[in-house]
Amino acid sequence: MAAVIVLQRWMPPDDPRLTVCWLRRVTHHECATCGMTRAMAHLVRGEVAAAASRHPLALPLALEGALLWLAAPFAMARRWWPSGRQGLVWVYAHVALLLVVWVVRLFTRAA
Repeated sequence: MAAVIVLQRWMPPDDPRLTVCWLRRVTHHECATCGMTRAMAHLVRGEVAAAASRHPLALPLALEGALLWLAAPFAMARRWWPSGRQGLVWVYAHVALLLVVWVVRLFTRAA
């Protein structure tokens, strides 16, 4: 909830010199997650189109996070927790999706 409150009132700067992303700072090319914080700030404000233009995975990841947050009490009540293998598959799938989106964004901005 604290992140939502912060993102409602603050938008990270767009200037590459002020970013915490070392790849963007050094190469002036965005990494796989660049724009995600600004996209989430737009989502918190209800600006879905602006969020999608900042990072196309912002809305799906925000929805996934909200669903996991809502499902957590039910999972804990049933004493269910994903196995290590399930967690790894979940992480690898997200990393692969981020990399695919990153490559597509790199080539579409270069063209």
